[in-house]
Amino acid sequence: MWQRKQTIYLALVTILMVVASVYAISVILQILGGVIAGLGCANIFQYKTRKRQMFFCTLGILMLLAWVGLFCYDHFYVHGGAVRYPLYAILPIVSIILFWMAKKGIKHDEDLVRSLDRLR
Repeated sequence: MWQRKQTIYLALVTILMVVASVYAISVILQILGGVIAGLGCANIFQYKTRKRQMFFCTLGILMLLAWVGLFCYDHFYVHGGAVRYPLYAILPIVSIILFWMAKKGIKHDEDLVRSLDRLR
């Protein structure tokens, strides 16, 4: 399970989103960050069902885009739009990239399994 590179990506997503949800000011951002971290952690243990893993990666990317949208709304409209951004604001963007890389690795594994099934 841990030898696959996408497992490392998903573990990094989990760690980054735990950090982002701890430092988030808004309660909604904290809850959504915790849900995304849980999704990344649960996705690690779905290694036998690659299609479900790809779906969870897509769902995670969509949830992270919602997190970024809520952060922008909260930062600009609720708190007046300070010029300086906190460090935790960049973590979901890195997590989007990591989810995408994990999905790409899972897709590669799925294609490899399908090509081996064709040879039989």
